Amino acid sequence: MYKLLLMIFLTVVLLPFAAAEEPIEYYTPENVHKFADFLYEQGDYLRAAGEYQRYLFYLSEASGESEQIRYKIALCYRFAGENEQAIRNFEILLRARPQRQFASRAYYQIGATYFLMDEFEQSAQFLSEVLPRIVDAGQHTEAEQLIGLSYLMQKQWFEAGEIFQKLQGSDVISVREKASVYHSYAEAGTHLPSRSPFLAGVLSTIVPGAGRLYTGRIGDALTSLLTVGIVGWQAYDGFQRDGLSSVKGWTLGTLGGIFYVGNIYGSVVSARVYNQNVADEFLATIFVELPY
Repeated sequence: MYKLLLMIFLTVVLLPFAAAEEPIEYYTPENVHKFADFLYEQGDYLRAAGEYQRYLFYLSEASGESEQIRYKIALCYRFAGENEQAIRNFEILLRARPQRQFASRAYYQIGATYFLMDEFEQSAQFLSEVLPRIVDAGQHTEAEQLIGLSYLMQKQWFEAGEIFQKLQGSDVISVREKASVYHSYAEAGTHLPSRSPFLAGVLSTIVPGAGRLYTGRIGDALTSLLTVGIVGWQAYDGFQRDGLSSVKGWTLGTLGGIFYVGNIYGSVVSARVYNQNVADEFLATIFVELPY
């Protein structure tokens, strides 16, 4: 009974104070901004983008903060994997503020987004075009590094090597340290083992399957040699027995000719596939060093 009376007393005494507390206004600009920052830090980027958009309505377009918020929105989409949406938002920022604080970052981020989409040619082309507009010295250097990496991923070893050789004298420490590593990759790329498609075709013209053997495909080489050899021998046997009117000779001769031409074409393709596989395996090792 004593405890019950005490609880009633405390409830009566404290209830007016609790009722007097002001309710939290969740939709004030400050709280919307805080909530957006919280979502961003938690990695909930799409919801963060929505909250930053809500906060943007409270800001004047002329304010410097609106530029920062637009940049943050674009970053949210990039980190969320919505690459096309990210590029659109970076472009909106550049159209609105082409000469302001975040312009250099936006140019770089568009190039980086293309790179992450495996659009390496587009990344290098875009950054090369806008490089004079990236006025921030550090961002300019990082953009050059990204152009070099795009050349690497396109197997343009010479162009990549030239860029990374230049960047070894950069004032940006992180770029300078990586430049020597990337330059060594470019140098190694020029010395990758390769097979000539023309030579593979010539070898298979002389001896069926020889072109496949040249590219390391021993099983395919034996198959081509036996197939063309056996079909050709049977066609010859038909003509020997029945002369030029031999159905067997013409049928197997035509089939043997198709196999022979296919053997040459297959050897050319085999050489190209060999070169592609060697380059892809080499490029896979570069991903360990990428700053993305």
